[in-house]
Amino acid sequence: MRISAHAIRFQVVFAGIFALALNALFAPSSAQDDRTHIIPLPEMRNPSQVRVENGRVYIIDEHDLIVCDFSTGRLLRRIGKRGQGPGEFAFFPLSVTVFPDRLVVGDMQKVLFFSPEGEYLGQMMEPGRMRYPFLPIGDNFVGFASQYLNDGSSTAVGCIYNSNGRLIKTFYGEMPVLPPPPRREGPRAVRRNVLTIRDYADYLVYENRIYVADSRKGLFISVFNEHGDPLYEISHKIPTIRVPKSFRDPTGRFYDDVTRSVFPVFVNFRIDAGRIYVITPDQKDGLYEVIVMDLKGRILDQAYRFPLRPNFSVPHVFGSLYDIEDDKFVWYAYNEAKEIYELHVR
Repeated sequence: MRISAHAIRFQVVFAGIFALALNALFAPSSAQDDRTHIIPLPEMRNPSQVRVENGRVYIIDEHDLIVCDFSTGRLLRRIGKRGQGPGEFAFFPLSVTVFPDRLVVGDMQKVLFFSPEGEYLGQMMEPGRMRYPFLPIGDNFVGFASQYLNDGSSTAVGCIYNSNGRLIKTFYGEMPVLPPPPRREGPRAVRRNVLTIRDYADYLVYENRIYVADSRKGLFISVFNEHGDPLYEISHKIPTIRVPKSFRDPTGRFYDDVTRSVFPVFVNFRIDAGRIYVITPDQKDGLYEVIVMDLKGRILDQAYRFPLRPNFSVPHVFGSLYDIEDDKFVWYAYNEAKEIYELHVR
């Protein structure tokens, strides 16, 4: 069956609106204690992802990617515009990944490359329908492409491609796909049983290595080289946290209430300055546990210090709300009294 271009555009637009709505739903409040440094972001209109690197803040803001000074919040550059030409976004930036030599910005079925300062470097089409960001690694590229199973369901398979987009090999199978968008109550709405707590899986590229995290296996991270060859695995046994009877994810009101008895072992991870930061669902005094490891998996620190409430039903949206720089958590929040967005550093 042929799907029209109009239908494809509608799906992309709907997915973008859904992501922005979830971002607003789970965005933290601006009220923080004295340990949080706050930087005004008066140029922000409707941010949906933040990344920090080398004194710059990169924020997806509606149809643009903007660059701000990390110390002052001063706008340095606004990257891109809507369009079909070189350096333009077909709808809006879907993701941004910061590498030492370039920015990789995901768009509808293509990726665009910019210098850290924002100069356009080029672009390429994604070789398949990617369920996770399509990223460079060494002379190759890595992505998790959709693959349909015999029962009609789909999964995401880790793939290595050359610079021309030709598949070289697959290296990791059966990564979960993103959950479907919620359907609001109404006379024609169909109620569905959907998990309000999901296992967490994601991957990062750091120093020409691929780190694949999968909470279905526990606190488990598989490490591969740029060719997709396995190097080693990081695995730790940590206690599971039971889901309290009072728990209800904010998006759960759209569905029949289906949940689990325990939370996933961890709910997000980041790599910064040679350290792996893992966020767990364990909390104390309103702060969530952070396990810090070196790149081989040796635990360096374990403390309650993460200030944001995880999104257990759509962890990929939650992971876009914050970053780590110089062992500090960085996120944005809307200050209703001042009617501006602010960058929070703690």
